[in-house]
This record gives sequence, C-alpha cells and structure tokens, in this order.
Amino acid sequence: MRHTFVIGETEHEAWLSRRGQTYELHLAGQVIPIALEPAEGGCELLRIGRDTCRVLIATDGDFVHIHLDGSTYTIRYVDPVRRYASHAGGSADDIAEAPMPGVVIAVHVKEGEQVAAGDTLMVIESMKLETAIKAWREGSVAAVHVGMGQAFQRGAPLISLAPQPEA
Repeated sequence: MRHTFVIGETEHEAWLSRRGQTYELHLAGQVIPIALEPAEGGCELLRIGRDTCRVLIATDGDFVHIHLDGSTYTIRYVDPVRRYASHAGGSADDIAEAPMPGVVIAVHVKEGEQVAAGDTLMVIESMKLETAIKAWREGSVAAVHVGMGQAFQRGAPLISLAPQPEA
C-alpha cells in the first residue's frame, strides 16, 4: 500500500517492498535498496542504495524526527483516509475504510455511479471470511481506491462517496 509523508510542505508517496532479506523503497518512480541497522551510541546506520550514514531517529505519533549529517528533518505520516477526504473536499464520513487487512475479491461499482443505502459496493476477503462493504448512505461513488485482487491494510480507504451538498 502506498503511504503519504509530508516533508516541509510537500507530500511524497512512498512504500516499502521486501526483496529476499532486504527492502526496497519505492519513491518518485524509483526503486531504491534500503536498510536500517542498529549502530553504536544509540545511532542507527541508514543504507540507501550504496550510501551509508549514521542517523538518530525519534518517533512521536505521526511525526518522525531524523538527525542526519548535522541537520534535523521532520517527516509527518498522513493517514490515507484523512488525505483522500481532504483532497476530495469531503470528510472521513464519505469514505469506507477497511475493517481488517485483506484482498478485494469483487467490485460492484465504478466512479460516478449512483448508489442507494445498503447497496453492496465491494466484497473483501480476510482469513477466508468474505465481507460485503455496503453503501452507508445514498450518493454517487467518487472513487474506488482499491481494485480487484489488490491487497490492503486495516483502515485503508476502499471506496469514497461524493460529499453531500450542504442543506
């Protein structure tokens, strides 16, 4: 699953994948080998590609503070539900979140389609248990965030409905 991080005021989409015993960072269309290993003095060794440097890392909720080469950088993790809601001009009430990690096994709607409360939007599978994700209100499908056969984590956005006009 792609994750969004904010450095300064700029959003960056990134994710890690495993390749054997190592990891790869997917960032801006590049795939970069990466590793973080303990080192002496409370530091860690950060390996990015062929470069290695000592870093100090402190985590505070959604914020990660990294001391690297005499400078400190702050990275903020952006919750995907809040991100999609803010970009769409809606709220978290407009988004169906994954109740558990799983895989999409059926998608019954497409963007722009009108739905009624109770309509099945998609079916997911987790630990051999199928769960129907149903429309919680009537409206128009704004986005289908995961497709057929795609895996997701708990809390990931699955489907967004267009914001309802204010009365």
